[in-house]
Amino acid sequence: MRLPLHFFVLPLLVACGGHSATSVPTTETKDTLVAVPDTNTAMKLMPLTGSGVRFDGVYFYADHNLHYYMRFFERGSAAFVGGTENKQGELATMLTVDVPSGWNQVHNCPVVQHNDSLFIHSVGIKGAINYLGDVRANGDSVRFLKASEITGTRVIAAYSFVPDPSSK
Repeated sequence: MRLPLHFFVLPLLVACGGHSATSVPTTETKDTLVAVPDTNTAMKLMPLTGSGVRFDGVYFYADHNLHYYMRFFERGSAAFVGGTENKQGELATMLTVDVPSGWNQVHNCPVVQHNDSLFIHSVGIKGAINYLGDVRANGDSVRFLKASEITGTRVIAAYSFVPDPSSK
Protein backbone atom coordinates (compact mmCIF):
# COMPACT_ATOMS: atom_id res chain seq x y z
CA MET A 1 0.00 0.00 0.00
CA ARG A 2 1.50 3.31 -1.00
CA LEU A 3 -0.65 5.59 1.18
CA PRO A 4 0.34 5.85 4.87
CA LEU A 5 -2.43 4.58 7.12
CA HIS A 6 -2.23 7.53 9.50
CA PHE A 7 -3.71 9.75 6.79
CA PHE A 8 -6.80 7.57 6.54
CA VAL A 9 -8.94 9.81 8.68
CA LEU A 10 -8.89 12.43 5.93
CA PRO A 11 -12.06 12.45 3.85
CA LEU A 12 -10.70 9.96 1.35
CA LEU A 13 -13.76 8.04 0.43
CA VAL A 14 -17.12 8.42 -1.22
CA ALA A 15 -20.51 7.64 0.31
CA CYS A 16 -22.53 4.58 -0.68
CA GLY A 17 -24.67 5.37 -3.67
CA GLY A 18 -24.38 9.14 -3.49
CA HIS A 19 -20.97 10.41 -4.54
CA SER A 20 -18.13 9.79 -6.94
CA ALA A 21 -14.42 9.42 -7.10
CA THR A 22 -14.00 9.81 -10.82
CA SER A 23 -11.32 12.47 -10.43
CA VAL A 24 -8.66 12.29 -7.76
CA PRO A 25 -7.23 15.59 -6.53
CA THR A 26 -4.35 15.42 -4.10
CA THR A 27 -3.41 17.05 -0.85
CA GLU A 28 0.27 17.62 -0.23
CA THR A 29 1.65 17.12 3.27
CA LYS A 30 5.20 17.67 4.42
CA ASP A 31 6.33 14.12 3.61
CA THR A 32 3.80 12.52 1.26
CA LEU A 33 1.11 13.06 -1.35
CA VAL A 34 -2.34 11.81 -0.32
CA ALA A 35 -5.10 11.02 -2.83
CA VAL A 36 -8.45 12.56 -1.97
CA PRO A 37 -11.34 11.28 -4.12
CA ASP A 38 -13.79 13.90 -5.35
CA THR A 39 -17.09 13.73 -3.46
CA ASN A 40 -18.96 16.40 -5.40
CA THR A 41 -20.22 14.50 -8.45
CA ALA A 42 -22.71 11.68 -9.02
CA MET A 43 -21.48 8.14 -8.30
CA LYS A 44 -20.25 6.14 -11.24
CA LEU A 45 -19.08 2.57 -10.63
CA MET A 46 -15.67 1.80 -12.05
CA PRO A 47 -14.97 -1.89 -12.83
CA LEU A 48 -12.55 -3.66 -10.50
CA THR A 49 -10.97 -5.76 -13.24
CA GLY A 50 -7.23 -5.59 -12.79
CA SER A 51 -7.51 -4.76 -9.08
CA GLY A 52 -6.42 -8.24 -8.00
CA VAL A 53 -9.58 -8.99 -6.00
CA ARG A 54 -11.36 -12.23 -6.70
CA PHE A 55 -15.02 -12.41 -7.63
CA ASP A 56 -15.61 -16.17 -7.26
CA GLY A 57 -16.15 -16.22 -3.50
CA VAL A 58 -16.06 -14.11 -0.34
CA TYR A 59 -13.41 -12.64 1.89
CA PHE A 60 -13.72 -13.60 5.58
CA TYR A 61 -12.43 -12.04 8.80
CA ALA A 62 -13.22 -13.08 12.38
CA ASP A 63 -12.91 -11.04 15.55
CA HIS A 64 -13.78 -13.38 18.43
CA ASN A 65 -17.41 -14.44 17.87
CA LEU A 66 -18.08 -11.76 15.21
CA HIS A 67 -17.72 -12.88 11.61
CA TYR A 68 -17.25 -10.41 8.76
CA TYR A 69 -17.73 -11.21 5.07
CA MET A 70 -17.03 -9.08 2.02
CA ARG A 71 -17.79 -9.93 -1.61
CA PHE A 72 -16.48 -7.89 -4.52
CA PHE A 73 -18.22 -7.54 -7.86
CA GLU A 74 -16.53 -6.77 -11.17
CA ARG A 75 -18.80 -3.78 -11.80
CA GLY A 76 -17.01 -1.89 -8.99
CA SER A 77 -18.93 -2.58 -5.81
CA ALA A 78 -18.60 -4.66 -2.67
CA ALA A 79 -21.31 -6.10 -0.45
CA PHE A 80 -20.39 -6.82 3.14
CA VAL A 81 -21.92 -7.90 6.42
CA GLY A 82 -20.81 -8.66 9.96
CA GLY A 83 -22.35 -10.38 12.95
CA THR A 84 -22.70 -13.65 14.79
CA GLU A 85 -23.60 -16.89 13.05
CA ASN A 86 -25.21 -20.16 14.05
CA LYS A 87 -23.52 -21.89 11.13
CA GLN A 88 -20.28 -20.61 9.54
CA GLY A 89 -20.92 -19.00 6.17
CA GLU A 90 -24.63 -18.25 6.62
CA LEU A 91 -24.02 -14.48 6.58
CA ALA A 92 -22.06 -14.77 3.33
CA THR A 93 -25.12 -16.07 1.48
CA MET A 94 -26.72 -12.61 1.77
CA LEU A 95 -23.99 -10.96 -0.33
CA THR A 96 -25.41 -10.63 -3.82
CA VAL A 97 -24.65 -8.03 -6.45
CA ASP A 98 -27.90 -6.11 -5.93
CA VAL A 99 -28.47 -6.58 -2.19
CA PRO A 100 -29.74 -3.27 -0.80
CA SER A 101 -27.66 -1.44 1.80
CA GLY A 102 -29.20 -1.24 5.23
CA TRP A 103 -31.08 -4.52 4.89
CA ASN A 104 -30.17 -6.89 7.73
CA GLN A 105 -26.87 -5.08 8.47
CA VAL A 106 -25.70 -5.60 4.88
CA HIS A 107 -23.91 -2.81 3.04
CA ASN A 108 -23.46 -2.60 -0.72
CA CYS A 109 -21.06 0.20 -1.63
CA PRO A 110 -18.92 1.42 -4.50
CA VAL A 111 -15.23 0.56 -4.32
CA VAL A 112 -12.75 3.17 -5.45
CA GLN A 113 -9.44 1.85 -6.75
CA HIS A 114 -6.50 4.24 -6.81
CA ASN A 115 -3.05 2.86 -7.62
CA ASP A 116 -2.76 -0.29 -5.50
CA SER A 117 -5.25 0.82 -2.84
CA LEU A 118 -8.97 0.20 -2.42
CA PHE A 119 -11.31 2.68 -0.72
CA ILE A 120 -14.85 2.07 0.59
CA HIS A 121 -17.06 4.48 2.51
CA SER A 122 -20.01 2.78 4.17
CA VAL A 123 -22.81 4.81 5.72
CA GLY A 124 -25.23 3.22 8.18
CA ILE A 125 -27.91 4.44 10.55
CA LYS A 126 -25.43 5.41 13.28
CA GLY A 127 -22.70 6.84 11.03
CA ALA A 128 -19.94 5.88 8.62
CA ILE A 129 -17.08 3.41 8.49
CA ASN A 130 -14.19 4.00 6.09
CA TYR A 131 -12.12 1.18 4.64
CA LEU A 132 -8.63 1.70 3.22
CA GLY A 133 -7.01 -1.45 1.95
CA ASP A 134 -4.98 -3.43 -0.46
CA VAL A 135 -5.07 -6.81 -2.17
CA ARG A 136 -2.46 -9.34 -1.12
CA ALA A 137 -1.15 -12.72 -2.25
CA ASN A 138 -2.65 -12.60 -5.75
CA GLY A 139 -6.16 -12.05 -4.43
CA ASP A 140 -6.01 -14.67 -1.68
CA SER A 141 -6.48 -11.95 0.94
CA VAL A 142 -7.31 -8.30 1.38
CA ARG A 143 -6.27 -6.12 4.29
CA PHE A 144 -8.26 -3.09 5.37
CA LEU A 145 -7.83 -0.38 7.91
CA LYS A 146 -11.40 0.04 9.16
CA ALA A 147 -11.90 3.48 10.70
CA SER A 148 -15.21 4.15 12.41
CA GLU A 149 -16.52 7.71 12.35
CA ILE A 150 -19.07 6.47 14.90
CA THR A 151 -16.75 5.34 17.71
CA GLY A 152 -13.36 6.59 16.53
CA THR A 153 -11.93 3.07 16.65
CA ARG A 154 -9.49 1.86 14.03
CA VAL A 155 -8.73 -1.76 13.36
CA ILE A 156 -6.63 -3.56 10.75
CA ALA A 157 -8.68 -6.46 9.42
CA ALA A 158 -7.06 -9.16 7.30
CA TYR A 159 -9.74 -10.93 5.25
CA SER A 160 -8.92 -14.36 3.76
CA PHE A 161 -10.49 -15.51 0.52
CA VAL A 162 -13.01 -18.39 0.68
CA PRO A 163 -13.97 -19.75 -2.76
CA ASP A 164 -17.66 -20.20 -3.55
CA PRO A 165 -18.23 -23.93 -4.07
CA SER A 166 -20.95 -23.20 -6.64
CA SER A 167 -18.51 -21.29 -8.86
CA LYS A 168 -16.43 -24.38 -9.67
